[in-house]
Amino acid sequence: MSTITPQDYSLRHGKMSKDSAIVYRTRNGKQQSYIPKPNTLPPSKAQNTHRKFFGKVNTIVNAIMADPEQQAEWNERRLAYNKSIALDMKAKRYKTTRSYCFHVVSTQLASTPNARRRATAIPHALPKGLKLHIKPFAELSTTELYEMLKARFSVFYTEQHCAYLDMDDIDYRAFHLALFRRGHVVAYARLFPSDQPGQWLVGRMLTTERGCGFGRYIMEQTIAEAQRQGASSLHLHAQTHAVGFYQRFGFTTYGLPFTEAEMPHIAMLLSLKSGD
Repeated sequence: MSTITPQDYSLRHGKMSKDSAIVYRTRNGKQQSYIPKPNTLPPSKAQNTHRKFFGKVNTIVNAIMADPEQQAEWNERRLAYNKSIALDMKAKRYKTTRSYCFHVVSTQLASTPNARRRATAIPHALPKGLKLHIKPFAELSTTELYEMLKARFSVFYTEQHCAYLDMDDIDYRAFHLALFRRGHVVAYARLFPSDQPGQWLVGRMLTTERGCGFGRYIMEQTIAEAQRQGASSLHLHAQTHAVGFYQRFGFTTYGLPFTEAEMPHIAMLLSLKSGD
């Protein structure tokens, strides 16, 4: 590593060096450097509760956005429930988790796109602690493959109760895009060519933590990788409640809805122009 001058310390005050994992800072007038240790502790009970709650909220919001007719029914249920528990709206206090859930969902539906999604967009320069992996199957390490499969099982089987064969041999010819944080996958997608020239497919799109911008980031990287591979069009089978998410990237639906893995899906298409 090159020699660090006092000017480098002042320029990099409190920030990680671009050339190494060393963090430089000035404390009590003294110049210091250290290598941060990753936090390997499991998430706390409060963190798990927070992720579970906002994961359910995100599912509800996506379902309502996919079918706007549900919004009127949702507002009626919210008002009826708040009235039944005599909620003091002026005090803005929520006596139950359900009343708070009604409030959060209604707040997110009030703006398009809502303020929380705009605030959580991940910049292209990943913040500290996140690392993007884009690799073909042959280049994956056993640890990387294990974490990817664990995330897929956690979302599609444990959370969504989809009974299907996840390991379908397509993984062998696919590019695997995974966003890691502290060694664990927080967003994932696989990209692979179809039998038609120039047509590529996206599958197993997931995020283990909703509302953090991870899904948006991995989708942007998937589209960029498809363009680098020379794809002229990108196809996917979207769960009907997630149609609004893919439409933000320019995907359009085609054909009739169908059932896949015991869940309603619809085909979507994104045309890619060469040189974009």
